[in-house]
Amino acid sequence: MTLPLRTIKRTLLAICLIALSISGELLSAQESASEPVTDDLSTLTGNDLVKVEVHADTLRFQPGQALTLAVQYAIRPGWHIYWRNPGDNGMPPRVSVQAAPGVVVGEVLYPRPEIFQKKQETSFGYQGTVCLLVPLRITQGFAASRLDLAIQLEWLVCKDICLIGSEQVSLSIPAERPQRPHAVDPTGLRLVNVWRNRMPLPAAEARISAAIRGDSLLVSGPAGLSKRVLFIPELTPGVTPARRAPVAGTVIGRRFTVEIPLDIRPEDALDQPLRAAGLVLLGTYERPRAIAVDVPVPHSAPDESSSKQ
Repeated sequence: MTLPLRTIKRTLLAICLIALSISGELLSAQESASEPVTDDLSTLTGNDLVKVEVHADTLRFQPGQALTLAVQYAIRPGWHIYWRNPGDNGMPPRVSVQAAPGVVVGEVLYPRPEIFQKKQETSFGYQGTVCLLVPLRITQGFAASRLDLAIQLEWLVCKDICLIGSEQVSLSIPAERPQRPHAVDPTGLRLVNVWRNRMPLPAAEARISAAIRGDSLLVSGPAGLSKRVLFIPELTPGVTPARRAPVAGTVIGRRFTVEIPLDIRPEDALDQPLRAAGLVLLGTYERPRAIAVDVPVPHSAPDESSSKQ
């Protein structure tokens, strides 16, 4: 049976209209999906932008054991938190671990930071995911059946504005017993191993020499395959770089040299020994190599070499 021409035209027109409607809906959905999600900054907090987890590298402990906490920050894309020295602005993450007597809490370890430059401001910190490590040592005389830790965390997260976040985390690790032998926490151990490899090496271990020459810190050593070297300072009362950080060095062959002019003001030392300290950055943040230098600054005989690490 042959359909009338008018019926065929009407059918084709209906099919075209349906197709256009479907394609229009798909296009609208794609456009909606591609539109950036905007945050209502008036309701956001630092806890919305940074999710924090704390893991230990062991499931059970025994007296005399050393263990490490991994404090993991998952940061909203486009935002960042800070290094120990935040730079021109910011605040470093604060990690306070409270434990019973017999547990020695070590200094918080910060991995190599990134350098953020915005207009005339330079800051040092982290984006994406980062872990700070906290070493603990349990003395031989610690006889408790559980290791209870209260961990107070506070951080500043920034983009166009800055917001403070805070959290309190509790960990309770049972003691090792014959029926409960030693066991590692796979997640905690993995985090500790990965981020320990991103911690700066001590200068002596990296065969780096660092010394005071006049009013400058002179650092030199093997550059490996790196073509660029940068120095960023630690917070050292009474001693600051006289040049804006980061300070660039030179690489000749396979060795680098970086000279950091210092502004030395003993009156600002807050009764602490004068020190020139910071990180030498080689390679990239993705393939990092960082060396920590820390040199006493003599203010009675500044022309003499003070230290070699």
